[in-house]
Amino acid sequence: MDLRRRVHEARQALDQARSEGDFYAVDVRTGELDSLLRSAMENGVDVSTAQTAAADQRGER
Repeated sequence: MDLRRRVHEARQALDQARSEGDFYAVDVRTGELDSLLRSAMENGVDVSTAQTAAADQRGER
């Protein structure tokens, strides 16, 4: 599912921004992730870390 992929990519981008110490990017990526998670919740889509990782491994990108 596309939403799962987008959440997974947003989490990765947030982790990268944190590791690079890019505070602006952390703020931007946090907002993006919050928005995606809100959308997932409103639509009943499970985007737990295990779910998104499994979807990526199955090629649901």
